[in-house]
Amino acid sequence: MMNINKEVVLIMNNEEKIKVMKNRRKKRRRRENFIIITAVFLALFVFLGGKYALGVIYQNKKQTQNKEAKTGNSKENTETNTSEKQTENSKENAEKKTSNGLELSESGSHIKSADSYAYDTAEIRDYIMSKKEYTGKKIVFLTFDDGVTPGITDKVLNILKEKQVPATFFIVGKTLNDQAKPYLERELKEGHGIAIHSFSHDYNKLYPNRVPNVSVIKQEAEKTISRLKELLGENFNTGVWRYPGGHMSWKGLDTAGNGDEVLKSLGLEWIDWNSLSGDAEPQKVRPTNKDEMLKYVKTSLSYWKQQNVAVVLMHDSQGKNLTVETLPSIIDYFKSVSYTHLTLPTKRIV
Repeated sequence: MMNINKEVVLIMNNEEKIKVMKNRRKKRRRRENFIIITAVFLALFVFLGGKYALGVIYQNKKQTQNKEAKTGNSKENTETNTSEKQTENSKENAEKKTSNGLELSESGSHIKSADSYAYDTAEIRDYIMSKKEYTGKKIVFLTFDDGVTPGITDKVLNILKEKQVPATFFIVGKTLNDQAKPYLERELKEGHGIAIHSFSHDYNKLYPNRVPNVSVIKQEAEKTISRLKELLGENFNTGVWRYPGGHMSWKGLDTAGNGDEVLKSLGLEWIDWNSLSGDAEPQKVRPTNKDEMLKYVKTSLSYWKQQNVAVVLMHDSQGKNLTVETLPSIIDYFKSVSYTHLTLPTKRIV
């Protein structure tokens, strides 16, 4: 009996051992399966992550290459545009010359080297009319109306050259025949300014019944500019006009739609004077010798409030021999009282 019980106990112990061993194997398999599954997931994660990372790197590289390509193209385009612009500027500068090769200023009314002593016409007008305060050094502008006149204009130019002073020539369009070309070219070459003094200089056409005719004023300005371009080249231009008889002599020029406004639309500014030689005054008051003419210049300026800016009216038309004779004295006088000689046309004022 005792032996039977011992056998039963042994059998039970063996079964328990087998059961325990089975449980252990199951746990081990589960562990192994978990490890395998985890390893697979990790491998898959690494694979997908690597693939994604490679994609990102490739995309970034591609974007960088595209960016560099665009930058290169942009740089190339910029360099091309800069080169083209420089070429255009060079071409424009090369073309900004008169028909005989004189290099013109930006305004086109005088040579480039005259820029240093060329003043803004509208500004000078405001000074002599006391519409604007002037506190600078004394300055004088010698102006000659009614040319071109062979035998007079050339003599005036000779004196200006000898005295080394500039002037502004207000040209009448009807004098601009082919013989006028060398005089105009000389005026530019020697550093003077060229301006407009109408085409006809006919008061009856310009101011019928003393009333400004706007259409005629415009036509004469355009016609004179056109003729000047024919003689000096398309690059020539001017932004300065003087009314025959002077702005001060005619009413209504400054009203809306009238002469001043029309001239401004053409890029022209008008200028009068505050000193004159008297060479076109009525015979009873006109100077008859050099002393009288010089005195006339001084006296006429003394009537104006603004005397530190002088715009002197003279003429280089037919018969103005006394003006030619007195001109050296006029220049010397202004130098003696510390005036700097300048010229008017600078830029087109629109």
